[in-house]
Amino acid sequence: MGIVSDAQRRQIRELFDSHLRDPVEVLFFYADPHDPHTAAMREILDALVGASGGRIRVRARGGREGQAEAAGYRVEQAPALVLLDGEGGDTRVRFYGATVGYEFMVFLEDLIDVSRGGTRLSEAARRAVRAVDQDLVIQVFTTPT
Repeated sequence: MGIVSDAQRRQIRELFDSHLRDPVEVLFFYADPHDPHTAAMREILDALVGASGGRIRVRARGGREGQAEAAGYRVEQAPALVLLDGEGGDTRVRFYGATVGYEFMVFLEDLIDVSRGGTRLSEAARRAVRAVDQDLVIQVFTTPT
């Protein structure tokens, strides 16, 4: 059995059928094609593409070309995922490392949010975000358990 089981693939397909609206493109930047994280992410992304009914597209980029393109998105580490909206616009949502465990659900929710063109934040949270008057980088670190 792989990282994503058949039962999980069915659940993801149902989730996507109910909630995905517009296409989403995922740029997958990797450093080493033989790294276990690269293989894990390829498997996860392949499962998501298969479950999305064509609404999720993935472009995997490595080597010098990948580094140059990643720099254009201000990505400085690999593996990394960049989420683009259906028109190719940068959503500025990034994931670094393998999106497994708790991060996997967050990744699915972000794909849905990008597909729908908005988040499920409360109006109070939206006001607080709009009040930020300087560039911020918000990083969430997790460790395997």
